[in-house]
Amino acid sequence: MHYRLNSRSVLSWITAVCLVLPFAADAQKCDLSGKVTDSATHAVPSAAVHAKRLTDGKTYSAKTNTDGVYTIPDLTSGDYMVSAVAGDLKAKPVKVTLAPGASTDLVVVPVPSRKAIQRR
Repeated sequence: MHYRLNSRSVLSWITAVCLVLPFAADAQKCDLSGKVTDSATHAVPSAAVHAKRLTDGKTYSAKTNTDGVYTIPDLTSGDYMVSAVAGDLKAKPVKVTLAPGASTDLVVVPVPSRKAIQRR
C-alpha cells in the first residue's frame, strides 16, 4: 500500500501539530519541594506531605527525609492544596499554584486531641 503526500495533506498535518503543541506546553511537569518544620523551626523527618490537585482531586504524596525536606516530582502545573502530617503534628493546608521550580515550606503544629476538644 502506497500513500501519496501532497501539499494539502502535509499542510493539514502541520496544522494539527501546531494546534496540539500549545496544549502540551500547558501541561508542563514540575517538581514540588520544600521543608517541613515544627513551630520551633526544627526539621520534621518522616512527615507525610500531600499535594491535592484542585482540578480533579488527585492526591500525590511524599515523605520528608531526615532534614525535613520533601520532593513530589512530575506534577502538572496548576493549583494544589499542600499539607503535611507527622504523628500529632499537622500543617494547615496551603494553596499553591505550581510552576517550575516551586518550593513550599510547611510548618506543622500539635493537633488538639479529641478528648481535649470534648472537655471544653
